Amino acid sequence: MFARVLEPCPDDPAADAAAYQAMDHRQVNTTFVDDLVSGGKVGPRVIDLGCGPAGIPLILGERWRELEETGSLSDSNFADEQLQIMAVDFSVDMLELASFEIELNGMQDLVWLQQIDLTDPESLQEDLAQTIISNTVLHHLPDPITGIQVAMRALMPGGRIFIRDLFRPSSREEVERLVEEHTDPKSEGDLALEYAPSQLLRQSLLASLTLEEAREMVASVGIPAEAVQMTSDRHWTLDWTSPGGGSASIG
Repeated sequence: MFARVLEPCPDDPAADAAAYQAMDHRQVNTTFVDDLVSGGKVGPRVIDLGCGPAGIPLILGERWRELEETGSLSDSNFADEQLQIMAVDFSVDMLELASFEIELNGMQDLVWLQQIDLTDPESLQEDLAQTIISNTVLHHLPDPITGIQVAMRALMPGGRIFIRDLFRPSSREEVERLVEEHTDPKSEGDLALEYAPSQLLRQSLLASLTLEEAREMVASVGIPAEAVQMTSDRHWTLDWTSPGGGSASIG
């Protein structure tokens, strides 16, 4: 086992955001939403921590709107009330891309944006939403537990946290195997090394937590360690519903 290696800070945040958006995340984002909606209650108030260009909020909004239009919400895990998604990120460049995508897809009534710093455990108010989600964001943080602390603070009693992140393999050879398996050299074209999908995935895997580290992290804030499970060859997922009940509003 080797130690976690933090990702380098991007020299050009705007170029970094553009490179991320240029990659095709539709399949992994759709899988995330499928697993979220099939695995338990969702909403009506949802916060996406580290939304990037809003890929997951838009798919989630699409799913809710389809069910609402066909009168099928009561047969799903969505709350019957209108979905409200607060999509948050620290990067201004990511939020600008997200704003464009939200308007392009006509989702202004379901999704709105806010800039927050996930390295600050108190960056969100308490008891804001019934569902807190995040996809492959924690490994970007110097200390990933701050993202968990933000989620715990913003979660309403009886609410659900659904967080997925990358898993750090036990060897660098395994890192390279995963990079080779999950990136297509043809898609990299003439991209600079720092923006090539293979290099971005490599850096992310090196910066991620092992399953044991993720379980120790959540246990330290009162979440059962077994709430974290491996859900692919490169992902672990935290799916946990807090005890209690209550109500609050955001916006």
